[in-house]
Amino acid sequence: MGNRQGLTIVVADIGLTLRELIFSTFFFNYCHISAYMQRGDNNVIIVEAQRLEAGPWYFTAAENTWYIGRYAAQFIDYLVSRGLNLSKTHFIGHSLGAQSAGVAGASLTSGRVARITGLDPALPLFDKVPLEQRLDPSDAEFVDIIHTDSGIFGFPGPIGHADFYPNGGQSPQPGCNLEVVLPQQLLLNKFFCSHWRSYMFYAESVLRPKSFVATSCPSWHQYKKGECMDAPNVHMGYGADRRYGHFTRGQLE
Repeated sequence: MGNRQGLTIVVADIGLTLRELIFSTFFFNYCHISAYMQRGDNNVIIVEAQRLEAGPWYFTAAENTWYIGRYAAQFIDYLVSRGLNLSKTHFIGHSLGAQSAGVAGASLTSGRVARITGLDPALPLFDKVPLEQRLDPSDAEFVDIIHTDSGIFGFPGPIGHADFYPNGGQSPQPGCNLEVVLPQQLLLNKFFCSHWRSYMFYAESVLRPKSFVATSCPSWHQYKKGECMDAPNVHMGYGADRRYGHFTRGQLE
């Protein structure tokens, strides 16, 4: 465990010889940790940065993704010096955490990480920054993205090797309509409901890697018109594979 001005890195059941090590940042929900522990074949690193990402000052939180990513990269470089295999290492981050994971991948000096999964990567303040300050395909051997709130809180365009757009990738996602959310939950949940759906989809896929089937298609509009019926079906989330190709847009089935 390490701490520097509000950043804590917690290592659970670390064993560098295991098949895969998962690095998670920011809003990565603990339901993911439970899912990985049930799988039993992963180590998990959690980067806790609540003080550095706390509101209401979003500008400061966005700026801190750079420092968090750089610091986390130093820690991963240290683990590599102790035997960690980057070819079996996977970074995962939601929203601002996805951008921080991208910085971490780009900042590694010991090699290139195998995979980064961005869960609805944050859009505000990141659409105009240099690539080294946000997640992009050069940050890992394979970068896959799940878009669920495109153009609002999440990045709208493809920024990975494979970009998945469940239900068109836009708000409202299923279960996030105003009349569904407000009577039962806080108003805050209404605004972030679709943004949060990305990590919920991913958590479910950890235990059921083939549960979310997607179709490769240039656009959601073309998919709805039935123009991609002959395209190959692929899997979104944990079971995603680089062989899927670039910029996959998916409809959950």
